[in-house]
Amino acid sequence: IDANLGGAPPIPKEFYSLWIVDAANEWRVVDSYDLDEYEHGLTLQVMELTDFQEEPGSAQTTIEVEDLTTTTFITLGTGTLNHNGEDVSSKGRVLLFEVKKLDAATIRRLGTHMVANLRLTYEKEIFHGPVTTLSCLSVEGKNRLVIGAGADVNMEQWGNGKLTQVGFFRATMQIQNIMIFKNFLLLSDAYDSIHFLVWRESDKSLTLLAKDYDPIVVYAAGIMSRGAAMTFLCHDDRQNLQFFQYAPGEAAARGGNKLVCRSDFHLGSQTIAFQQHYCRSSLLIHSATPTSTVAALKQQDPYHGRTEDDQRLGVHFGTTDSTIVSVVPLSEPVYWRLAALQSVLANAMEANCALSSRAWRLYRRSPRRGGCRNNDRKKGVIDGDLILRYAGLPLTDQEELASAIGSTVDLILDNLLELECGSLML
Repeated sequence: IDANLGGAPPIPKEFYSLWIVDAANEWRVVDSYDLDEYEHGLTLQVMELTDFQEEPGSAQTTIEVEDLTTTTFITLGTGTLNHNGEDVSSKGRVLLFEVKKLDAATIRRLGTHMVANLRLTYEKEIFHGPVTTLSCLSVEGKNRLVIGAGADVNMEQWGNGKLTQVGFFRATMQIQNIMIFKNFLLLSDAYDSIHFLVWRESDKSLTLLAKDYDPIVVYAAGIMSRGAAMTFLCHDDRQNLQFFQYAPGEAAARGGNKLVCRSDFHLGSQTIAFQQHYCRSSLLIHSATPTSTVAALKQQDPYHGRTEDDQRLGVHFGTTDSTIVSVVPLSEPVYWRLAALQSVLANAMEANCALSSRAWRLYRRSPRRGGCRNNDRKKGVIDGDLILRYAGLPLTDQEELASAIGSTVDLILDNLLELECGSLML
């Protein structure tokens, strides 16, 4: 009797693995590392971590930056689902890999196509939950690892062959993403909007400066700026965009611990990530030699590049319906001019199926409890798809619309050109 016949079919097993591929050799897999069973790879980053020789809290508290060395790691965050089901809480791991390049003599001696080795340097168990995000915080020449796992944010430093926790912060539900600029952190919670934190090197602490108290399901968060003004934007499950600022001096900030919502906009598409880009002017976009153009502009105007319009950071992202969206900050005169143009265009242009473009862009409130406490919509965002239709109108219609808002055709077209050039990300 063949015991292998008539039984139940085997259950296939899936394993996640980390690959190192050689792009110069037909994308051949050079080396790999297999994860454990039921372990999923969730985030991957390449970063340089500072090697701290002294333990945290030791007698030597002042360390010269020149004496510190850095090591390049491939950091991998994972999450493990127990095979027994959801009765057991999930956990994760942080794995640090180093890539060692092989010399030509070693390759010939081994007789293999491998040009590098992937070596696991260190691994750390995380019991708070799956590791959803990994980032590198660089302050005063010291690089540390920021781990987002479950509802916790851990600050870890590398030294003596291990990771040591030096700071932490506990959010509400689930860490979705962490964005870092200077020593500030923008943390997005999967169920409780965004948090604005600061890292203080003096006492090595993560401190909450402000947060948004509305229960928003955040899919993506990003940062945009114009001059010294910085704005945080988030995208939620209702396909909305909201723009926040940290303004501790305003009454709406509740003493400084609440992020103030400046504007909102219904996008109508879903996304999961934002990317920043530098907003360039039309003089640089249409120049064959941008470097020479910048040098010539600085000779003509010593203050070129110092104005707020020359120091703008926008965001761009792709959506699930195969579209590319760009969001750029505008100066106040340009905004009010385009807002007036948007208002007259909404009445003058024919809409598809007689639908209102204004109603389509209104903020969609969350059905969750407490999501409708603020009944007024901020608006404050220009619909680029609508106002760019102005450039395709006949000249007579352009003149009528320009006179209706007290402007000129040339000025409006110049603003639209700068808007379109600022939204280019290549």
